[in-house]
Amino acid sequence: MKHILKLAFIPAATLALTQCVVDQNGNLIDPSTGAAVQLPADNAGTSQRLTSVNGQFTVTIMEGNRRVSVCRTASPNIEQTRWYRGQEQIVVKSRGNHGPATVQLFNSRTGRQLGTVMAYELANGGPNWARGMAD
Repeated sequence: MKHILKLAFIPAATLALTQCVVDQNGNLIDPSTGAAVQLPADNAGTSQRLTSVNGQFTVTIMEGNRRVSVCRTASPNIEQTRWYRGQEQIVVKSRGNHGPATVQLFNSRTGRQLGTVMAYELANGGPNWARGMAD
């Protein structure tokens, strides 16, 4: 009976793994939401993972169904999120209905902003954490 349960689990696990996209930096992206997904380093071996949920002026960091933190963004529309330094930090690109975008670095556990830069400034370089977010 145990072997049948194990065999039934394999297709489900395979399907779940194929539902994620890996970007050029090796970050997992949920294709249905465009949100960053990362397995927490301190919970290795568990099925819990950090996910980001985009809202107006917010990115909520979740671990399973538990809210870890809320990051307050500079603009209401979240265009892109990306994990940085594993699950420790998240980079968020946000913009108003028109105008320039802002790229911010947050501590994913506390929601505290660690850095900010305008996306148009990244065409001339910028911090490593903001790489790939230029306008």
